[in-house]
Amino acid sequence: MKRLLVLFFLGYLRFFTKLQLQKIHPIVIGVAGSSGKSSLVSLLKSVLSASYAVKTSEGKNSETGIPLSILGISMKSYGPVDWLKVAFLAPLSVLTKWEKCDIYIAEMGIDSPVEPKNMSYLLKIVTPKIGMVTNVGVEHSVYFDPFVSTTSDEERQKQILALTAKEETFLLRRIPKNGTAIVNMDDEAIAKVQNRIQASQMTISLQNKKADLVVKKIDVSIKEFRMEILWKDKSYFLTIPQFLPVFYAYEFLFALATAMQLDIPLSDAIAALEKSFALPPGRLSIFEGVKGTTLIDSSYNNATPEPILGILQILRRIQTPRQRKIAIIGDMRELGSQSKIEHEKVAHALSQSVDMVILIGPLMHNYAAPILKRLKVPYFSFIRFTDAKETILQEIREKDIILVKSSQNTLFLERVVEMLLADKANVAKLCRRGKFWDEQRAKSV
Repeated sequence: MKRLLVLFFLGYLRFFTKLQLQKIHPIVIGVAGSSGKSSLVSLLKSVLSASYAVKTSEGKNSETGIPLSILGISMKSYGPVDWLKVAFLAPLSVLTKWEKCDIYIAEMGIDSPVEPKNMSYLLKIVTPKIGMVTNVGVEHSVYFDPFVSTTSDEERQKQILALTAKEETFLLRRIPKNGTAIVNMDDEAIAKVQNRIQASQMTISLQNKKADLVVKKIDVSIKEFRMEILWKDKSYFLTIPQFLPVFYAYEFLFALATAMQLDIPLSDAIAALEKSFALPPGRLSIFEGVKGTTLIDSSYNNATPEPILGILQILRRIQTPRQRKIAIIGDMRELGSQSKIEHEKVAHALSQSVDMVILIGPLMHNYAAPILKRLKVPYFSFIRFTDAKETILQEIREKDIILVKSSQNTLFLERVVEMLLADKANVAKLCRRGKFWDEQRAKSV
């Protein structure tokens, strides 16, 4: 009975959402992938807003989040009374909200291979004319575990990735013939479906010179990210005055390729990115910390292996003979049967990239700590943030570079950044602000 009520309500919400879309009639851009979706949506908004009126799903990427975003309905909590209010407000929004936008950017997140948590259901809500999949990885693999029967860890990962790829790339396969799929040729799972895409394709790559947009060179320091891009044998340069991992090159290529599909010249798109680039709070924000330290705040994201490994790869390349590199790393959640393998993989990368590690959370404690111990890497391991506070304050030294990264669920490691900020006014720039999140943090002490 409960499931029938849920399905009825979702259909009700979808009906009014589609009415609203028909009313404002924007070009819909769909952004899917295992990681980097929110950052890419932010980039797309930056590069397109100079030429178009742009609305985004603002981090709402689910079967309810996308409709609420389109209808302009905000929720403070998610109890039965709140959903009754949504039922009342949905038709009212269609009647009263007439704000126009040229482009609507939908972040499309999947949590399962079955409706309503999969891509086919999200495509019943929106029909992107331009779509892209950032990458295919094991994020949220816990929800795919029940659909895999093998007991072999290696085979399970292959099957989970195959299921995830099928769902993510369904977006590309469903873009209409008059639309455009922007294809990451470097991701094997994405490249495999190229011959099944009916839309026009624009390809991007850091390696394949046959791609339409190719990165020729990337230079990264703690203060700057610079890349050379080739388009029709001509070089273009993009410079961002911020520390960014190499994988951000893909984000920039996706944003630039999208702009070009919307008749924005590449040079203009690059200029727009350089002028307005800003990441959402908690996604590689740089702050000055106490004792002259440099804080790399990546505390918002669900900590998945690919982004962590990408950041550690760059930290390993950056030469800082007079500065230690410290990683304060929390659990990677929702990985299910892949948790042990992926946490161990991160532990090996930590051993090669930083001078000291502080682990927070039971998964890091159980799976990463034994690897660091065996490799004789200086580390501390704690189950909760509150247990780690004193050690963090005692162990940091002058001029340390400190990376803070974690899944957002229950750990809330933005508290580490808040504790270490040199200028407490910057607390307002951290992720998860407001009364609701204050209450959630208070529950997790």
